[in-house]
Amino acid sequence: MKQNSDQPASGEGLPDAPHSQAVDAVAQSLEVEPARGLSKDEAETRRKKFGENTLPVAEPTPWWMLLLNQFKSLVVLLLVAAVLIAAFTGETVEAIAIGAVLLINALVGFFTEWQAQQALDALKKQATTKARVRREGNESQIDAAELVPGDIVLLAAGDKIPADARLIEAKSLRTEESALTGESSTVDKKTDPVAKDAPLAERPSMLYLGTTVSAGRAVAVVTATGVQTELGHIGKLVADSKTEPTPLEKRLGDLGQRLVYLVLIIAAAVFITGLLRGGKVLELIEVTLSLAVAAVPEGLPAVTTLVLALGVLRMAKRNALVRRLPAVETLGSATVICTDKTGTLTQNRMTVQEFHLAGDDDNGGTVETHGDHKHNLADQNLDQNLLGRAARVAVLCNEASFDKNAKDDARSLGDPTETSLVIAAADRLGLDVAKLRDAYPRKDERPFDSETKRMITVHEQNGERLALLKGAPGTVLDACTNYATGDANNSPALDDASRERFKKMDEAMAEKAMRVLGLAEKHLKDDDLEKGYTFLGFVGMIDPPRPEAKEAIKRAHEAGIRVVMLTGDQVSTARAIARDLELGEAGKELKAMHARELKDVSPEKLKEFALSVDVFARISPEDKLKVVEALQQSGEIVAVTGDGVNDAPALKKADIGIAMGQRGTEVAKEAAGVVLSDDNFATIIGAIEGGRAIYANIVKFVHLLFTCNLSEVLVIFVAIAIGLPLPLLPLQILWVNLVTDVFPALALAVEPPAPDVMQQKPRSPKESLLSRPFIVLILWQGVLLAAVVLAAYLWALNEYGDGVHAHSVTLLSLVSVQLAQLFNCRSQVRSAFADIGTNVWLWAAAGGMIGLQLLAMYLPPLAGVLGLESPAAIDWLVAGVSLVIPLAVVEIVKAVSRTRNSDVAADRLKSDETA
Repeated sequence: MKQNSDQPASGEGLPDAPHSQAVDAVAQSLEVEPARGLSKDEAETRRKKFGENTLPVAEPTPWWMLLLNQFKSLVVLLLVAAVLIAAFTGETVEAIAIGAVLLINALVGFFTEWQAQQALDALKKQATTKARVRREGNESQIDAAELVPGDIVLLAAGDKIPADARLIEAKSLRTEESALTGESSTVDKKTDPVAKDAPLAERPSMLYLGTTVSAGRAVAVVTATGVQTELGHIGKLVADSKTEPTPLEKRLGDLGQRLVYLVLIIAAAVFITGLLRGGKVLELIEVTLSLAVAAVPEGLPAVTTLVLALGVLRMAKRNALVRRLPAVETLGSATVICTDKTGTLTQNRMTVQEFHLAGDDDNGGTVETHGDHKHNLADQNLDQNLLGRAARVAVLCNEASFDKNAKDDARSLGDPTETSLVIAAADRLGLDVAKLRDAYPRKDERPFDSETKRMITVHEQNGERLALLKGAPGTVLDACTNYATGDANNSPALDDASRERFKKMDEAMAEKAMRVLGLAEKHLKDDDLEKGYTFLGFVGMIDPPRPEAKEAIKRAHEAGIRVVMLTGDQVSTARAIARDLELGEAGKELKAMHARELKDVSPEKLKEFALSVDVFARISPEDKLKVVEALQQSGEIVAVTGDGVNDAPALKKADIGIAMGQRGTEVAKEAAGVVLSDDNFATIIGAIEGGRAIYANIVKFVHLLFTCNLSEVLVIFVAIAIGLPLPLLPLQILWVNLVTDVFPALALAVEPPAPDVMQQKPRSPKESLLSRPFIVLILWQGVLLAAVVLAAYLWALNEYGDGVHAHSVTLLSLVSVQLAQLFNCRSQVRSAFADIGTNVWLWAAAGGMIGLQLLAMYLPPLAGVLGLESPAAIDWLVAGVSLVIPLAVVEIVKAVSRTRNSDVAADRLKSDETA
């Protein structure tokens, strides 16, 4: 990450934990008088000392580095070596052919990743703003980049906070901090200091860069700028987090190592054996090159890249934009999803869930306003309707604006809690908000204050004054002497028993993660606005879960994937949402933990928490990173989702980072490997299904390529070992590997997913691409194909003698067994002919193989280059037999295997029933 040249190396000279110090102490440590501010000269001196108030810029990967990255695979490097050897030995055609495939592979990978790369200056974009500042006793507006520690800044509703700052004065101040802390509600701010170890989300005395003032006014002293801000610290965490190789990259790396060892062993064995038998060096080099070409699946890098690129296109159609090719498959490897709550599992939009009205047992109770619940108060006399009276308070005692002609949430601007009230009144209760406000013009008000925790407005209609009260439940109840019932003329005294009943009502709503407000009214006969109100009831709001999130989590559990919530929100809120979504393991109690419990724990204890806790609340970016690392160290493949600045370090550290495209910050998108364009948690599960299908298809074409290449190696090796002439020339083997192998492999790569792909457990992160059972499968099928081709070669030698015709028959037989193997590799268990019509590309590939082989045999220029000639009629019969034998043998083995598995399953079921 590129750093500004004038940024300081440390925070020396900045106040320590300013949130825990008194205002005077902070101002004194910064050597500033709040009423006057810094002088211009002092501001310039500090700018030179602390640097500009800007953040490091994440530089995009240069194009040449993207291109070079396409050549990092050991398989690709092995092919580069083959090109050099072919060129050195004068085999120009082979060198050009392999080089062309390598170039195509590199260009496909390069252009796919280049288009996906977001060359945006994300962190800087977060910080770009203006600031009102007090210097030398005068107020002026300057570029936020010019702010220095000690500057006095003035803020009002709607302002972006330009730096980290300690509050000096706060008037009804609330800020929106969800992008930084994950807190779903606006935060009340006040000047009182808090504990030194208070987490970031619990520091009401501080304002932070990257957040916004949603209501009120403030004066604050800047305590940190640039990289020393909390946003800057997160940027450093992102920069310091190394991008881990994906599981596919690790498996292909392991595969490459094994191939290198295999080729070196085979080449050395053949070369040494040839020398001992008195062979000529140049001839031995040609034979060794033939074996090397046969051993290495030249189409593997190209096919893998193309398959992943196709996966990127399919994911884009499903609203998942992939920024790194291997990330497509990584999604299918995930064993744990660490998800943010706000904006990911929830809608990041406060919504009124219910009114819980006062009254006795007969006319009080809950009125739901979510989902399909709607009520029509348009033609009601609000004075005679308890719900109408409560709704009137919600609309009139409210600072949010309302424009019924705007669309959706844009109709109301202001604090999210207050906008939810007016939208609910319009959409769920059928009220004309503008008409109601016109009917009750506001004459006086007491704005919401974090000290009083309530708002009071006074309205007038027909000469009568009506005071309306909205605020914290306890505060509202303390101001009330009566409570309303269904009869507008009957308002019983609010005795202790009634107060206790309403407190329990409040607690019940709070347990459901609602933000609860009390509502009350008073017909004014005097000027006392502090007491004498009639309690109307409570209104409960929540940032509701996304409708599709619960089903998505259920599908994740069915797929063996654990879901963990990492949120900056309150423990109670996070726990309630998690329970509603059934996030925990079925049959077990949901475990929720406050992030303070992670402090100073041992690495072993941290791993224990990471593997057992379902919800981590009040969690900081550093703690998120620790949890992700603990999971990775425990052997998990971790997917992390998020949309805020606070999610960025964990997104980058994760095996696969998934950012929200609509609500997500640019920082989060830059750190992630996948961006969801619809912000839909369910899209993740669909992407995981796609990732699993891709891996399954990669296994299929690896199965095809390796069995075919092994058969080629065995054909050449056995022929040489028993003293026969070389059955195939290097260019003929290359023709098969590059041309007739690639199309079948691509056809397997687009096989539809198995019906039960999301009922299977995630594969083990330690599992190699070439597991022991898979190697055994490749070995016996490779031997089978080689035996058929060698039989055809021996027949051709006997029939035609050594020469072009024998090579032609051998190549024809080799292509035939590989065509049969194409169908065999569709499944290791199911019949090759099961659902045979679901993949038209399979038939296209088979037709392509046959067509290309006909061209190689009958097109004179191509036949001349490859050293082939037209086959006789009987040669085609040999080819037909070569096709049928592998199909028949593998089908018999699969049928026996299925029967055995069915018997084992039946025995287990019988045993369970007996038990």
